[in-house]
Amino acid sequence: MTTRQSALFALFLGSLGLVALSGCSAGNPNMSAAESAMEQENYDRALANVDSAIARDSANAEAYAMKARILRQMADSTTPPGEYKQRYREAREAEQQAIEFDPGQRSTINSQRELAFIEEYQKGADAFNEARKSRSKDDFMRAAAFFGAASAIRPDSTGPILNEAFARLQAARLEGGDQGTQEMAEVIPILETYIEKEDQPSKDAYTILAQLYRQDKQPEKAIDLTETAIEDLSNRPTHIRVSGTQGVDYTGTVEVGGSSRSVEGATPDRIELSTSEGMVSGSFQKPEGGKRQTKGQLQVALYMQGTELASDQTTSPAEPLEISADLSAQTPLAELQNQRLNALNSTGNTERAMQAYQEQIEQDPDDATYRYNYGSLLLNADRYDEAAEQLARAVELDPDDPKKQYNLGAAYLNKGVALQDSLVSLRDSLTAKEQPPTDEERKMVRELDEQRRGLFKDAIPPLERARQLSGPSGQYRQSACSALFQAYVQTEQTEKAEEVKECAGQMGSSSGQGNGNGGR
Repeated sequence: MTTRQSALFALFLGSLGLVALSGCSAGNPNMSAAESAMEQENYDRALANVDSAIARDSANAEAYAMKARILRQMADSTTPPGEYKQRYREAREAEQQAIEFDPGQRSTINSQRELAFIEEYQKGADAFNEARKSRSKDDFMRAAAFFGAASAIRPDSTGPILNEAFARLQAARLEGGDQGTQEMAEVIPILETYIEKEDQPSKDAYTILAQLYRQDKQPEKAIDLTETAIEDLSNRPTHIRVSGTQGVDYTGTVEVGGSSRSVEGATPDRIELSTSEGMVSGSFQKPEGGKRQTKGQLQVALYMQGTELASDQTTSPAEPLEISADLSAQTPLAELQNQRLNALNSTGNTERAMQAYQEQIEQDPDDATYRYNYGSLLLNADRYDEAAEQLARAVELDPDDPKKQYNLGAAYLNKGVALQDSLVSLRDSLTAKEQPPTDEERKMVRELDEQRRGLFKDAIPPLERARQLSGPSGQYRQSACSALFQAYVQTEQTEKAEEVKECAGQMGSSSGQGNGNGGR
């Protein structure tokens, strides 16, 4: 069972010193030398002496306990983050050896660990808050070192693991460039550890790890993770979380679907709501009482599928807290669903990706991006009629996006090119015959030619719109011009073809093939 922290960086603790394990080192010159070196803050020599003591007596519990103290004191503000965390990991291993050889030290060591954990976690929170003000990469890495040390002290606590990941991500973003991208990838195993250990991982952790997988070109892992996350979060019940200063009493009223009920309790608490749709509201306050009741903080937050929808907080007994949300209007898993679809896009498994988009469109038919991405995949699969249907709807929903206009034009243009190829093949086969074409064959050629010209005409309005929306140097302008040149030539609009010829540049007679990697 994991030990979870409360809100991120909300820990408020006083300064606490570490309790040192003491023991008699008389008669052991290495231990005496280690103690003397520690007093002089010569930790390298102290560590060398205590290691010599362990080499002489591998069951020396006192030596292992002293080694843990030395390692922790070696970790200071100048120690690199990775090394700082490693010092605390090695200290824990040494303590485990001490407990193994002298179980009577367990209680003392556990107390020492608890105090060390509190101190490192608080130092991490303080450093993170300072880094947010300074916008300094070094400050964020210092926070990461402290959180890493806290997780090394108490490996079953997921809060510091997640916080270390967040601090490292902020540092990597400030670094930027290729180095920043590499440093972001180094956060992946930390988040993987958090999700493995945490009973209910946060939605943010799921989402960020999926992004990092995609960025690191691991789309299959992103797909597996997002599918796990969506299933996990979908099954989490809607609830109101009551938190703040521990032990603060509260009373309130919760209304769900027009039916209300009274609630009361003490923080921390959780009020389950058996609904995932409709309007939910709540009113809470602190009753009058003693000092804790008067000065303590009360926080309430409404959660659905692992997502906070509304929250409020107060320290005043006279000030009620009000929260409300229309659950039916919420889409808390939309970002994870987008991550999954984008990961599917990048795998090259077109059929699987198209099936996923089809399912999402059934759930949310007015999402222009889903329509665009699905239509672009259909376009790349040469399914032009279906592509045009999806892209036309995407353009209707979002008419000012040049890429949507361009791909709609490309769907018409590419089908026109395909029909033109069919028409050329038909004419060649009729010419090769020794007899003149029949009336039926002439009609077939005429109808095919009309369809071809109609498709090129249909391509012109969205392509012109794409060119206009792209501006003089937009990403889609040259592609739109190239496609327009071809459409105008095929519809015998020579003057207009000349107008876009220069804009088309070196792209020649590109058919304007759309792309299926639209994304969000």
